[in-house]
Amino acid sequence: MKKWLFVILACLLGVSSAGCAVSQVLENKADNQKHAEEVSKKLIRYINEKDVDGIEQLFNQYSRNEDKLRKDIEDFFDYIDGEIVDYNINFRGEVGSWIEDGKWLEQEIQTNLENIITDTGTKYYIDFGEYTIYTEDKDKEGMVYLRLCDEDKKLIFGICYTSRKVERNGFSTFLLV
Repeated sequence: MKKWLFVILACLLGVSSAGCAVSQVLENKADNQKHAEEVSKKLIRYINEKDVDGIEQLFNQYSRNEDKLRKDIEDFFDYIDGEIVDYNINFRGEVGSWIEDGKWLEQEIQTNLENIITDTGTKYYIDFGEYTIYTEDKDKEGMVYLRLCDEDKKLIFGICYTSRKVERNGFSTFLLV
């Protein structure tokens, strides 16, 4: 009987621990979705205002250190016909993350701006990725890429500079920085 009681208590402890982890992940996702919506609204405003400084500040410090970032942002504007009057935000969620000992070390999210329509009737699709958490190097937090596509998602223009190879626990992958 004591054996069964121990098994039941161990199971309850495991379920409660898993419940806390699930709760943390769901809360994190909600925070990221709110963040993505805020960044999306800023991005659209900056595009409509042709605000190079505004978009530049959305990028991470590594991207802002690139000499050609400002020129690339100006070129990005040249490919948009008119002012954006309508769009839908599709928060794609985490596309990469690293958790160790219960702490978020890295987290990259992706957001898509779909069904974009300008005042000239032109349709576009924009997506961007950003690190919301990068514990080892805070300069990598922020937008890492920005892509403008036509309505069929064919690339028109993109801003992204480098990638890096990450090795952890025997696994290798290439990530945008």
